[in-house]
Amino acid sequence: MIEGSLRNVPLSDVFQIVATGQKSGILTVMRGKARARIYFEVGGIQYAHISPGVHLGEILVRMDLLTTHEVQEILRRQHVENAGTPLGLMAVEMGLIGEDDLKQALERQVLEVVSELMSWSDGQFNFAERSGWASQAPTSHAVEAMTLLMSVAQRLHEFEGGVVDLDTVFVRHGDPTKVAMPSGAWEVLGYVDGKRTARSIASELDLTERHVLHILFELQSLGVIEPQPFQVEDPLVLAVSPSSALQRLLRLSLQRARLRAEVALDYEDALRVLPDVHPSALVVDDQEGAGWELVKELRRQSGQSHLPVLLLVDEEPKGGLFGRARRPRAEVLLKPFHEIEFQQIITRMVGRSLA
Repeated sequence: MIEGSLRNVPLSDVFQIVATGQKSGILTVMRGKARARIYFEVGGIQYAHISPGVHLGEILVRMDLLTTHEVQEILRRQHVENAGTPLGLMAVEMGLIGEDDLKQALERQVLEVVSELMSWSDGQFNFAERSGWASQAPTSHAVEAMTLLMSVAQRLHEFEGGVVDLDTVFVRHGDPTKVAMPSGAWEVLGYVDGKRTARSIASELDLTERHVLHILFELQSLGVIEPQPFQVEDPLVLAVSPSSALQRLLRLSLQRARLRAEVALDYEDALRVLPDVHPSALVVDDQEGAGWELVKELRRQSGQSHLPVLLLVDEEPKGGLFGRARRPRAEVLLKPFHEIEFQQIITRMVGRSLA
């Protein structure tokens, strides 16, 4: 067992110990409510995940390998048929993606998790070494740990040059053909339209959010783009779901629709943060009728009787505890839903056009 504090031992040192020693086991890193796990096999990284944080389903959508609807269908099958089968393996078994696609997505997930952890200056870690263990990794492929670490460190150093604010809206200004455009800049520039915030642009690309913010900073420094003179704040939508995977899909879909997104971890958390965030709409993932209870409680609160609510349900509401006469007011959308349908409903609720 290796354990300690990130204040005393940098994560890079822990990686070096595990990688050079060709150890197998699980590195757990914790800070507050956040917890990350990195699965090592003979010094290489097989798999990594963080909660709350990036999810494989979200990455597959961002990489345009799966749709939001397809990821939800896999999550449904996991719950009903086999909770122990990793999402990536189920996607391969269902013929939705190939093994090479899964390998690429897992490498992206490892990169994003490690990049996030490398920015932590405090927290606790422990490494539990195991031999001959049954790994939970979806594939046997492993990423070379030290190579990845050097790549992440170099990228983080580049980002120190500057990033833009997430809520800034940019317009095109200069001629991009007359300057040396940085890597990835043309793809980012394609989404600069005078309407999208930097946050919304980042949600459309297969790059980390911080990477996109840095590219926008470079484009502004080159005079290719400039901030929109009249900045209008995007409406905020609060989304609550007990599923970390669906939380990330909702967040992604909302940001792609040019909306700000706040995510609540559970129903109690949603009621607690509502008075502070003042959302323009609420999205509730119903679990066995508990979502209806949340909306009922919400309607009892002062000032919340007219808040637009979209309830995500597994089946059309029927009689029972909340008959039509007693059911609290909310719009309903069946899961799994298509992203465009969800965006159309929620943008209408907040008085925003999807176009």
